[in-house]
Amino acid sequence: MTAGDLYNTGWRQGSVFLAKLTASSLDVGDKPNEVAVRSLDHGRWVVCTQDCDLRSSPLESSKTLVEVRPVFDEEPPADWGIRSNKIRLTYDLYVEAGALRLHLTPALLHRYAERRSDPLADHRATAFKTWLGLRYDRPAVPEALVPAAREVAKRCGAKGGRETALRVHDVFMQFNEDQDPPRVALFAVVVGDEDREPGRVWLAEAATRVQSDVCVVAHIDVGTKAEVPLELVETSYSADLSQLTWGGEIPTGAE
Repeated sequence: MTAGDLYNTGWRQGSVFLAKLTASSLDVGDKPNEVAVRSLDHGRWVVCTQDCDLRSSPLESSKTLVEVRPVFDEEPPADWGIRSNKIRLTYDLYVEAGALRLHLTPALLHRYAERRSDPLADHRATAFKTWLGLRYDRPAVPEALVPAAREVAKRCGAKGGRETALRVHDVFMQFNEDQDPPRVALFAVVVGDEDREPGRVWLAEAATRVQSDVCVVAHIDVGTKAEVPLELVETSYSADLSQLTWGGEIPTGAE
């Protein structure tokens, strides 16, 4: 087998490859003390392990493990957002947080090197890495803010088919609970500079539809992807029902 490590032979966090593999999980069975196996047979996967770990994964190793997740192409989400339970890798391909995943040895993964796709665009690779981090460390919406978050998400999350709305990648919301009803600041992330003003008009229109007895929109702003600070991403909630994690006993995502 060729000497070296996964990273130096082209593997990256975000590498997509083709392979017929089966992911499994365990569940309770129909009979007492019975364990049932739930499986997913799939043909396209993406590497989730960090680049630093890929550097320390010798190709001949059968001991260390690399995490991969299934990549889907049916009905991709409308948003590119990194706070969603789904994230688009390309226009057609996406990953879903709740899907079963696999752990492969470097030796097995590298067997599929010739079935590896071209690398993701830099901005999509960065988004995917951020998304993976947020899956394990993202704040849940406090129970007291659930009605306000749901109301804003209802007005901003369902962007419909309007041309301007399709150029809005994400809408972030930040709440101030010091007043009743709570105040919210909205920040729309648009594709390019030419989308800035149309995006602002669209966001302002969406804000006017927010029911003021539930939540008051105190501020709106618009910026391109390049202008979005990491602090905003880390401290905001996404205005999309499918992207919200509720606090307390309220279930994740839309009802």
